[in-house]
Amino acid sequence: MSYLSGPRLHFNGFFQADVSTVNNNVRYYDIAHFKPQYQMSSSSGVSPNGGWQPEGTGIFRLVGCTITGGWLDGAAVTKDPVLGMALESSDQRVSGKLVDLDPQQQLVSEIWGMAVRLTDDRNPAYFNGQYGVAAFNNAWARQQDNSAMNDQKIGAAYQSVLEKVVWSDVNVSPLLQALQAASGDCLLSIQFNVYGYGRDPSSPRYTLGRITGTIGPASTAEPRHFVLGRQMMPNLDQSPMVPAFGVNAFQCLVDPQRCTVTADFGNALQIVNASGVLVDMGELSLAILKSSQVDDGAQVGADAIEILGQVPYLQPAWYPTTAGIQTFDYSSNPWVREHIAEQPLGVVKTVSTGAWQVLIQESLGGLYARADQYVYRLNPGETASMRLYATRYGSPIAAKLALAEDDSMIGSPGGPPIPGVPVPKIGVPLSALQYSTEVETHADGSPVLVEASANPAGPGNPRGYIDGQVYGIGYQLADPPLPANYNTSPWSFVSVLLFDLHPVPDKPTWYRDIQPILTQFGNLYPIMSHHLVDLGDYDSVVRHADILNLAFSLPVGDPNYMPVTRDLSAGRRATLLKWLNHPGEDGLPLKGVPLPVAVVPEALPQDTTAAPELDLEPIQRAGKTEFLLQLQARKNMEKGG
Repeated sequence: MSYLSGPRLHFNGFFQADVSTVNNNVRYYDIAHFKPQYQMSSSSGVSPNGGWQPEGTGIFRLVGCTITGGWLDGAAVTKDPVLGMALESSDQRVSGKLVDLDPQQQLVSEIWGMAVRLTDDRNPAYFNGQYGVAAFNNAWARQQDNSAMNDQKIGAAYQSVLEKVVWSDVNVSPLLQALQAASGDCLLSIQFNVYGYGRDPSSPRYTLGRITGTIGPASTAEPRHFVLGRQMMPNLDQSPMVPAFGVNAFQCLVDPQRCTVTADFGNALQIVNASGVLVDMGELSLAILKSSQVDDGAQVGADAIEILGQVPYLQPAWYPTTAGIQTFDYSSNPWVREHIAEQPLGVVKTVSTGAWQVLIQESLGGLYARADQYVYRLNPGETASMRLYATRYGSPIAAKLALAEDDSMIGSPGGPPIPGVPVPKIGVPLSALQYSTEVETHADGSPVLVEASANPAGPGNPRGYIDGQVYGIGYQLADPPLPANYNTSPWSFVSVLLFDLHPVPDKPTWYRDIQPILTQFGNLYPIMSHHLVDLGDYDSVVRHADILNLAFSLPVGDPNYMPVTRDLSAGRRATLLKWLNHPGEDGLPLKGVPLPVAVVPEALPQDTTAAPELDLEPIQRAGKTEFLLQLQARKNMEKGG
């Protein structure tokens, strides 16, 4: 069961992501070289600076989202009291938070601490659930309008679950009744697409973007962050951001009992601009290819495909009312009924009568491997159980997976250079993170659990001025072997932030133990230091000791957890709490004596493959696009081009 199963709700509206941008440049973590001007916005004209939103709060919340459509008993729902209801964040707690894993891994931004509820002017919550922490996936250059800010062009998708769902008064809506009945374990599946983000401070949509999504039933027996179904894999044109034939990766679910295929085009089709109007690509259809030897971009005739149905993407209101999800019925086609389990799906474009061009197709041989959760934070000595699956044409298979270091999508500095501050090398030492390099998946659909274990001694502070180390773990099918020309997804890897070991002192003092930690956070998050507490000043911190003690004591999933970026190690957190809760004879946290001025090391380990400086306008700095462009430039250098 997933959001592609019925019954389901579709919603459309806006989201707000009021992110902070100072921490997007890894060099700004170096306290010794930090300057106040780095907290100034791009609009000030000062460069280098804190990007376009240095005083961002980090919040992520739903804005103006309503239920626009639904699916029940094999048909679209056009009349039901649930239509027009609002999908909102919690009215009982603060908004969720949007969190990057690390300044050198900004491509797995997660939503933490968000609650989602369905409401109207009569009932505050027909259902209310906690959004399971999840990162975006399949980011791509979706928007065609080149006049927009770089990040506004990016589209991406989130898929997760709503946990601990509480229902109320569902008898007002047949669709809600059916959804509750289909949803066991107090779970719902939720997927949404984000696009058209407002990066321009002069825009009325500043920090707002578009969101279109779906809610359906969920099961604890299935993955949370992808559908155990059919996976469409694009050719990528010189970049992980650009599908060669204009259609991005998407997933489908085949129901052999009902003879249907449900496809999610929500993050697969280009948009003209931030309004979400889809680009006219001509007549598109979902089809079955009768051969797995057809290349993307090739032209085929009627003897090579079976058309399942047209994609009605140009119909008025199709996208906002369906979230791009379309169900195709193949019950009347005997050939499809017999062969759909063993032949690839694909999207084709009508070229002329009896001729089509293949734009995207299922992974070759139907083979696909995927980690469910793909972002982890580990303290020394901790272990993460990574859940991996392997499928062939959507059915689980017993297969061998090979795992290995993969830093191809991580490691960029995220901003312009600073004299004297090197870019730390990522992924070292390799010995600090241990995991099996070969595992076997299960044919019964249960995941294979791969334990990634952090060395009890930690990585040993290899990045110097920033705590911990970031690693990428790639995975791929080894047996059965992948066919030639297999389109490997650049997103097929797991990101791990491994914190350094920080023993807790018997008597922590401000100067020796606390000031270095809080000064760094004060530099990176001026919204705190400018408006609440100066984190680099002892007296200011002591005046706000109670609220800081509460914030540092909260569970990591709480939206009020401090720091919002979740990049504080267990050792440092315990040190802060011990300092706050064990005052000296004067009743105040121990101050200690000032330390000698530290000598700044001249040679931290550097990334020798770092990308050359990019020619970007200041307002384009500190964003996902810059991070991706730096990665691409580095790859080009490695290839010698």
